[in-house]
Amino acid sequence: MIRYQTTPPHPVMSSCHASLVDRMASDMREMAFAGQNVSTETLVHRGWTLPTVKRLSGEAISRARRQSVRRQA
Repeated sequence: MIRYQTTPPHPVMSSCHASLVDRMASDMREMAFAGQNVSTETLVHRGWTLPTVKRLSGEAISRARRQSVRRQA
């Protein structure tokens, strides 16, 4: 009898997703601190594709806000 071993899904996809969200959040923070308006059009002008902006912007916005908050003891 031949048995096939299934391979688990590659974790690369999740890390790619996370790195793209991190990069977009970093770009958003950079633009905001430079006084630029952060919108879909400005992100596309910065080099992001429109489908990528639509797909990742929600997570990137929340991550950028979390990273921008300064916590003091």
